[in-house]
Amino acid sequence: MDGGQDGYAAYLENATHGILCRLVSKYPMAHTERTVCDPNCHANPHCGLSATIEAGRIVEVNPASYPVPGFENRICLMGRSRLEYQYHPERLRQPLRRVGERGEGKWQAIGWDEAVTLFVENQRRISDRYGPRSVVFTSISGAFGVLTRGAPMRYAALTGATVQGLGGIDFGVPTGLGYMFNVPGEYIYGPGGHSLDDVSNSEITLIWGGNPAVTRSVDHVALKRARRDGTKLICIDPVRSETSKFCDDWISIRPGSDGALALAMIHEVIANGSYDEEFLVDHTNVPFLVDRNSGDLLRERDILPGGRDDYLVWDAQQDAPAAHSRTTSPLLRKSGEIRLANGGIASVATAFELVAELAARFEPDAAAKITQIPADRIRALARQYARARPAAIRVGYGIDRWYNSDVTARAIATLVCFTGNIGIPGGGISLTEGSKPVPLDTRCFLLPTDNPPNVLSMMEVDRAVREGQPYPIKMECVSLGNPYNQVKPNRAKVLRDYIGNLEFIAVIDHFMTDTAKYADLVLPACTIFERSDLVVDRFLQLQQRVVEPEGEARSDFEIFKSIADSSGLGAYFEKSPEGYIEEMLNASGPELADVTFARLKEEKVVAPRGSAESFVAFSDRVFSGPSGRIEVYKESLKEHGVELPVYREPVEASPGNPLFEKYPLVLLSSHSRYRIHSTFANLEKTKAREPTPIVRVHPSDADTRAFSDGDIVKVFNDRGHLKIECRVDDSIRPGCVLISEGHWTEHFIEGDPYILTHDLVSPTSENYAHYDVLVEMAPLHP
Repeated sequence: MDGGQDGYAAYLENATHGILCRLVSKYPMAHTERTVCDPNCHANPHCGLSATIEAGRIVEVNPASYPVPGFENRICLMGRSRLEYQYHPERLRQPLRRVGERGEGKWQAIGWDEAVTLFVENQRRISDRYGPRSVVFTSISGAFGVLTRGAPMRYAALTGATVQGLGGIDFGVPTGLGYMFNVPGEYIYGPGGHSLDDVSNSEITLIWGGNPAVTRSVDHVALKRARRDGTKLICIDPVRSETSKFCDDWISIRPGSDGALALAMIHEVIANGSYDEEFLVDHTNVPFLVDRNSGDLLRERDILPGGRDDYLVWDAQQDAPAAHSRTTSPLLRKSGEIRLANGGIASVATAFELVAELAARFEPDAAAKITQIPADRIRALARQYARARPAAIRVGYGIDRWYNSDVTARAIATLVCFTGNIGIPGGGISLTEGSKPVPLDTRCFLLPTDNPPNVLSMMEVDRAVREGQPYPIKMECVSLGNPYNQVKPNRAKVLRDYIGNLEFIAVIDHFMTDTAKYADLVLPACTIFERSDLVVDRFLQLQQRVVEPEGEARSDFEIFKSIADSSGLGAYFEKSPEGYIEEMLNASGPELADVTFARLKEEKVVAPRGSAESFVAFSDRVFSGPSGRIEVYKESLKEHGVELPVYREPVEASPGNPLFEKYPLVLLSSHSRYRIHSTFANLEKTKAREPTPIVRVHPSDADTRAFSDGDIVKVFNDRGHLKIECRVDDSIRPGCVLISEGHWTEHFIEGDPYILTHDLVSPTSENYAHYDVLVEMAPLHP
């Protein structure tokens, strides 16, 4: 758009004027208010919404404006569904107390005073018996307002309770990349990647195991724009997805074999001499010498009495081992023997040489048998990627929800490192959408005292509930999520061993979800239109209360304020939501010095950095960790046999598994274009597009099992079964079946797909393997 900011301002004024004229004509007594939609959709920024209000009721929802260009008409179907969501007849509008058996569906409406007393008395009883840590506050991903997400953590910190942190789902790839780049796994969700608009700087981008056309519906236009401008897009996915249809090429891979493909490409890069030697020497630990016998990275002290802890390399000029800080000519490729300070002889090799030896076992002909991708196609892909300058890889959760996902992520990242595509525009390995977050300091709200809450991952919480280790958990308060639906795996075990071991369950939600059905106390929460909050992404966006709450609904902040008041902790919730937002703004650094709450209230959305610019992760090429380098060779993981990014078959969904003869189909799940997990699944607007859950299967697998499109079939394994309508679909890879995740269990004819998943966890991944699952299908004849 010509005219810069002034031109954009004029455009925005005209566009806004046109919308206002239409609304005034349609709703002559109405006015509009800006707020923001904040579900777990990975949109960056979250979509601003303009709510048209007449007589205290929202009558229309439209996209809102932003202070910088590039985000016009930003809204998806789910954003437009917010009106139905707001006034849905099944919304929870008053507190409910269970009076029947758990899951029986018998409830008694109670007042807020009784509800708060019930919560506090049970927390006190359980804390007195088992200790305050025995109460866990679980917030999954239903909203991203700082107060809505932070209120339970603030209260937990005040009471010495436990907070469920990251880990358990969608954390395998972040964990693996965290190992390599020596950053916390949660870092990978933000500044660990490149912003989507940076794809325009790429010559080639591999979209590996993701479907952004569906999962990033308001952002994926950046990919289409990049392709139009010359970036080559290649989609690697077992399924011919919506994303694959606008890419230049689609490569169908056997599910779970992505690590073998990455190693095959690394082999080709090394064999063709396409690796970036300068980058590898300067920024990774692959020049370091490894003791082949022990797997240890050798230090100077290992060869010199009194030597330092400096890592050893092989000095080309001296043709001898030397401390890496004392040489400017380390060799990448070296194997041999050296004498140790204790007089022994060690067989050594550079980490580069070990990676090369590993990758050689997966040369394209060998990898083709594993991945079921033709060897010539693997070679061509490796050449395309290695020759491109720059090249990017954007991975999705399709490679995350596997038992060995952290190692797979490391193999793909190793390919990126070997081609020097780290820290440069148009390069990188990204999971979602990297960005430099607005530096809002939330610690003053989250941690009101010097005592932080106890934090356990999802798997650790599961173990604490089921086994009492590392300490027993007997009460759970769930907000912003529906974990008893599709999040926690092996649902039959969840219902039996997890819920069965909890003495009290409270759920804060808008609807009677599959999780709320098993609660002892259900509290009605405010929607995005009924609460005051702040949403932080590349902007600061004010979430305003634009209408009064439906029924007796309260915001999450107000709920925990009420509980704190009853617990004698009301002094820690004495400010208004606006007061705490102002406190966080005041506590933040100089970048937000001119952002006051008064300004935020007037402007509704603030861009602290002005125009949105592409973000490039690790652009300073400064890395932390023991070596100060990218750690392709991870010494700390050698006890698990994954010091190198080795390939291992899926733990269940593998043809090599004896179970494969009984259950020869891999069960995959996909995100819906019309839901965020289970949110919006109960809306008529959603049901009109997805009237019923379906299982998609390739024609060859349908023919083998003698069923047709539209038949009702049984999908099953040893853990359970479901009955579901079948859709015969040649976009599904043979040997796979696919069910869209997030449907409520009541939507299935019988059973549910969440009962089919297992809860096996790799010791290095911190991640449940929801896709690493085998099933069989059979027709159900009348």
